[in-house]
Amino acid sequence: MRQAPAPRHRLGGFVLVLAMLLLAALSGAGQALAQQPAAEPAPARARLDAIRIELSQIESTLAAPSATEAELQRQRVRLQPSLEQLRQIVEEQTPRVEQAKLRLDQLGPKPDASAPPESAEVTREREARQKAFTDADETMKIARAAFLQAEQLQASIGDRRRELFAKVLFAAGPSVLSPDMWGSAIATAPEDLRASGYIFGGWLSGVAEALSGARGALVALAFIGAGLLYFARSRYLPRFKARFSTTQDRDSLHSLYIALAHVVAGAAPPALASWLIYAALNTAGLLPLRIQPVIAAAVAGLAIVAFVQALLDALFAPSQPQRRLVSVMDSTARIVVWMGTSLALVLSISKVLEAWLTAIAAGLAVSIILRSILVIIFAVTLVAGLYRLRDDEEVEEEACLGPYVAVDGASLGPIRIFGWIIGFVMSLAVLSGYVIFASFLTEQVLWVGIVACVFVIVYQLVDLGIPQALTGKGRLALTLKAGLGIRTGTLDKIAVIAAGALKLVLIVITFLMVLAPWGLESADFLSSLRAAFFGFQVGGVTISLSSIFIAGLLFAAGLGATRSLQGWLETKFLPTTQLDTGLRNSITTAAGYVGYVGAVAIAVSALGLSLERLTLVASALSVGIGFGLQSVVSNFVSGLILLWERPIRVGDQVVVGDAEGIVKKINVRSTEIATFDRASVIVPNSNLVSGVVRNRVRNDRTGRILIALSVPRSLDAGDVRGMLSEVATGHGDVMQKPPPAVMFKKIGTSTMDFELVCVVADVDIVGRVTSDLNFAIHKRLTEMEPAAATPELLVKGLEGVEQSLGSIAAAVTREGKASADKAGAGKTNGSKASGEAKLASPSRARKTSPAPRDEGEEDEAEEAPPARAAAPEPAKDDSKE
Repeated sequence: MRQAPAPRHRLGGFVLVLAMLLLAALSGAGQALAQQPAAEPAPARARLDAIRIELSQIESTLAAPSATEAELQRQRVRLQPSLEQLRQIVEEQTPRVEQAKLRLDQLGPKPDASAPPESAEVTREREARQKAFTDADETMKIARAAFLQAEQLQASIGDRRRELFAKVLFAAGPSVLSPDMWGSAIATAPEDLRASGYIFGGWLSGVAEALSGARGALVALAFIGAGLLYFARSRYLPRFKARFSTTQDRDSLHSLYIALAHVVAGAAPPALASWLIYAALNTAGLLPLRIQPVIAAAVAGLAIVAFVQALLDALFAPSQPQRRLVSVMDSTARIVVWMGTSLALVLSISKVLEAWLTAIAAGLAVSIILRSILVIIFAVTLVAGLYRLRDDEEVEEEACLGPYVAVDGASLGPIRIFGWIIGFVMSLAVLSGYVIFASFLTEQVLWVGIVACVFVIVYQLVDLGIPQALTGKGRLALTLKAGLGIRTGTLDKIAVIAAGALKLVLIVITFLMVLAPWGLESADFLSSLRAAFFGFQVGGVTISLSSIFIAGLLFAAGLGATRSLQGWLETKFLPTTQLDTGLRNSITTAAGYVGYVGAVAIAVSALGLSLERLTLVASALSVGIGFGLQSVVSNFVSGLILLWERPIRVGDQVVVGDAEGIVKKINVRSTEIATFDRASVIVPNSNLVSGVVRNRVRNDRTGRILIALSVPRSLDAGDVRGMLSEVATGHGDVMQKPPPAVMFKKIGTSTMDFELVCVVADVDIVGRVTSDLNFAIHKRLTEMEPAAATPELLVKGLEGVEQSLGSIAAAVTREGKASADKAGAGKTNGSKASGEAKLASPSRARKTSPAPRDEGEEDEAEEAPPARAAAPEPAKDDSKE
């Protein structure tokens, strides 16, 4: 009962064994094929002969003056493989010719008749090498000639196609204003209506009959699906707009994502519905050959109108200014959306009517009149829409706000003028009989508008998306930082370069898309770009962008290798040697020069420049050097002299003019000197070679300290000398050989001048040791000098002044005592009288007493009269004296 799974296991094993056998068989076949010698490619000469025959046939076809556009296109497609093969042959033969020439040159020139003859072996080798070089050179010349012929044929095809395009585009026909045109149209109108009724009536009757069967169910399902798609668009698209109506950041990626989603949500349902209807009718066999272009134009028109409306609504957002990608007013946004949708609708109707006229084989007059009417409607819609962009109310509002108020964020003036010119040109072309040209302009206006809107959205997406993806906190940026170790600054540079490159590609693509309807095809542009990239001849010199790019990469690699070598020498190898710092710098700089020269040589060899051309370049440079680059070359040569002779080295303390400091770096053109006040002095190398430079450490690193000192004559000179010698000898950094020296320089009227001279092992510690010695000398001098007495000022001859001042002081003292006695007596009498008055009539005293006063005011009032009474007495004393 449970043995059912057994066959499955047996079947699985059988399948496994079969797979292993099949794999073994394939492996054996592969090995057998691998052991067989590979088919050698056809020789270059045979391929070249076949290509030349092909080119001859194409040339004979193009010689016919009646070649049509389709025939020219076929010949152009036929020519492309030949061009590729010729380019490949030229690339293959170039190194072969060079190698054959080198092998022939190794044998040297052929000896003259008077010279001893060559051996038979050398003669045979020379003949073989000469034949190889001749064959390779002949093949190369034929290939280049054929390649030139192919390029000329390609250019001729392009010229012929543009000539045919211009001839058809600017072909003049009867004007719509011509009475004969209208008469002919009226005459053929009944016949055209009968043809329309016959063709379209028969088709509708066939469709009605088919709806009762299985084909009708298929068509019904397609129409139901299309209706559901339109219903979903009309129901959910407003909800989608309302959901994101709260977005406030106009320039954020969020607004761009909403715009892209709006384009998809607005354009996808109508396009899918149109495709469903067309596919259902085509599958059911309900689209005859005459009806099929009309239905295709109708469904394509519906899709185009929906796409244009969704694109403009996403870009301009009339009802949601906060997510608008273009800075315009609300009224401008509404008008632009209306105008673009109307133009797309008019053009779609025009295409449907053209297909209908073709299906019924309508007369020329009817076709011209209908197309002219639709072009005029298109032009009127364009001009009216552009005129409505700024109505009178907005102009008055702008005038009221002042002359410097910007109402519209975008500059619409040039666009309006250009649109008006296009509209008037279309109208004039229709009235003049150039209906084809006018119809072409209507298509180009809508096409350029669509391309411009898509360009704006994609440009902003690149401008905002690339930097945020590479420099923000997104997953890609974190992965690059953590996984590859790329720094934030490097990511910023990569983001800027990537965004710039994508913008350039976007601009080129937009340019090609705009000019494509005018006859400029991408294949022609790409072929020209390929020719510029892989090389083109200018005056016998091959200019190749690919070679320049490869040379640039090799030069950059050489520079990187040179700097890596310099870093290794400076940080790894040279520190392990006993060389001084200056010699290390010279070795590192010389290695850099050698590396730079090698990088230039590699880059020049990659460019394929010969010695003769380099000689011409060097001659031109010598002339330029003789006139304008003398100082640069002089500084460069002086730098080489400094590195070779080493009169100054990195780390030396030098004096150049008024600047003194430490040499930090000797560059190609100049030398950097760091002064002691932390400034950098850049000195040209020629000044160091031809000028006077004082190098304090040219022979050794010892430094000399000189301290000048002035002491009072009251001190003993021997004690001062001993003190200075003791201080210098006691410092650990002062060298004892030569020993410190004390010089007695000068004897002044009140001081004696001494100088202390000593030497330290390194010039870098001169400042610190000098400071230490100054501190120590000051301390010892303080101990040696006696304590100074307090200074006094003695003035003589002032005895008479002293006597006068004493008399004045005595008089002032007597006057003060007299005034005090009189004031005391008056106060005592006044107090007694007031006491008696209070005892006699206390009630009266209470009624007549003034308002209460402060105690201080009572004292002043009581003391004032005695003071006035005693005032004249000092005058009597002064007069008596």
